Amino acid sequence: MLLALALAAGSALPLRSQDAPRLRLPEAVRPFPPGLTGTLVFESDVAGRPALYTLALATGTVAALSGGAAFSTTTPRWSPDGARVAFSSNRAHYEGASPDTGTPDMDLWIVNGDGTGLSRITRDPANEQDPAWAPDGKSLVYNADRDSRGDLFRLVLATGAVTRLTQHFVGRAIMPSPAPDGARIAFAAQSLRAGAFWSYQVHVLSAGGAAPALETTVGGCWPTWSPDGLRLAHVRLPAGEASTIEVRDGARLEQSRVLKADGLWSYYPDFSPDGRRLAFSVSPAHHEGENWDLAVVDLASGAWTRLTQGAGNDRLPDWKQSP
Repeated sequence: MLLALALAAGSALPLRSQDAPRLRLPEAVRPFPPGLTGTLVFESDVAGRPALYTLALATGTVAALSGGAAFSTTTPRWSPDGARVAFSSNRAHYEGASPDTGTPDMDLWIVNGDGTGLSRITRDPANEQDPAWAPDGKSLVYNADRDSRGDLFRLVLATGAVTRLTQHFVGRAIMPSPAPDGARIAFAAQSLRAGAFWSYQVHVLSAGGAAPALETTVGGCWPTWSPDGLRLAHVRLPAGEASTIEVRDGARLEQSRVLKADGLWSYYPDFSPDGRRLAFSVSPAHHEGENWDLAVVDLASGAWTRLTQGAGNDRLPDWKQSP
């Protein structure tokens, strides 16, 4: 089934009573670290199911953006102009807007930065997840399991046209991150390797066609580009140890620096708009026993500090500049 563009079909939805105003809020640390600017959008399950929130970094003010107690709302990403947020959600199933197949599927959605103008973007019965904006703001790159465990696709917002970027990638292709120059897409691949189970790597490929050329491979998951496109940060997964954040640069991203957070698991990196810091999440454990909080690290010194605390898993921050 061809993916349909909800905006073109006039399917924008008003925020419902279970949306942002009624969600329990994550807790910012107090006193809040000074000297930060911009706004993070992130997901947290503090209210039950994952929902979307914003954190104003100049004040430490947390606000609910979109979500509800009955469905999952995940992986938020600011548009390049900072006006909208793309995300993935299975809310249509619970609101009766999708056929009841017994398996709620994830669709792509967009909402304005103030919580208005909620629009469903995809309607395919497959799961569409991890949306990432193209640098010009005109399309989204995402992963979907339409006829595989996961491949990358591009959706043009004005027309709903879909282009497949990977074809039955070994294992699955997930977590895409287009580079600022628009010519490359970093993504994570969960590929089967001799002597190991499903092992994550990060790949960088050409964004030019349905069979893109692989340029380089580095280990880990959740890649993200610096604003100038010269560095790539990603989660590093050393065997038997807590995850760390690795920042790579050089002509082929061959140089690297590892950032550690005092033995805590570190995940979901995202560069600040000026490229001087990384927002990420820290937790004492991964999966069982996890308790993720947002944090920020200064790339020059390696010093880091928490931004949120308390109950709930606060993760997947995306940082936009102040207006």
